[in-house]
Amino acid sequence: MVIIFAESWGSVRSLALRHGDLLASNRELLALGATNLASGAFQGMAVGAGFSASSANEAAGAQSKLAGLVAAGAVLMLAVFGTHLIELIPEPVLAAAVISALLHALNPKPLLALWRLDRDQYLALLAVLAVLFFGVLHGMLIAVALSIASAIRTFSQPVVKELGELGDTRNYVDRENHTDTVVHPGVLVLRPEEPLFFASVEGVLADIKARITNRTDVKNLVLSLEESPDIDSTAAECMVDLLTVLECHQINFVIARAKDPVRAVLLKIAPDKFNEKFFWSVADAVASVTTPT
Repeated sequence: MVIIFAESWGSVRSLALRHGDLLASNRELLALGATNLASGAFQGMAVGAGFSASSANEAAGAQSKLAGLVAAGAVLMLAVFGTHLIELIPEPVLAAAVISALLHALNPKPLLALWRLDRDQYLALLAVLAVLFFGVLHGMLIAVALSIASAIRTFSQPVVKELGELGDTRNYVDRENHTDTVVHPGVLVLRPEEPLFFASVEGVLADIKARITNRTDVKNLVLSLEESPDIDSTAAECMVDLLTVLECHQINFVIARAKDPVRAVLLKIAPDKFNEKFFWSVADAVASVTTPT
């Protein structure tokens, strides 16, 4: 399943990009699943968009889906009437045909591009080495495991950025990368860089509490949740705990750029605490705590 998914999606995506075609991922995966269900019902082999077969199909000049039907018909005729012609073909000859079809894809440019971007290059290199040393199946499984471990590591070490106003633009940006930002006295504007859910929320809120504890000038906290499309029950409960802690420190708390699902969850779990705490922009949230009432 892992090999079929990875190889099929890689084949479909690479060929679509090469020819400028648009992809509908749900449609492609639905077709892949339906064909495997049909094949399984008749005790057939697993079906996938193999990279070698797809490359050979493209190299032969295929222009439409009709090419797949023609190839299927040819394979059927060969299996029924021509098995005696192919059963004695040496494996090196078959290997040479596959290598010839895939030779143009043996290009280091994708890895070099990752190195220039400084993103995922070590993960990609380890995946290549895993396939070379452990075979396709185990190599794919190792690559998937490494990807999951990398994602878990990223979410378990969340980053919280402090924001400042960029001149008079009403735009709030990361102060670490923009030293010319303006900070309003008594106002701390923070933005978690990862979505809030059970694996990340504790670390995010611990960082926020530590910043508040280490500073005595903070009277208002603005939390921008633009990176969180939704939150789970654990994150919602932790947000209630944060609000309670801020109330004990007599710090006013408002939330900026929260998506509608986030608003709905927080208003359900503690409507009395989060009512009138939401603002669509960071600038409006800051104005609400700095404007005299």
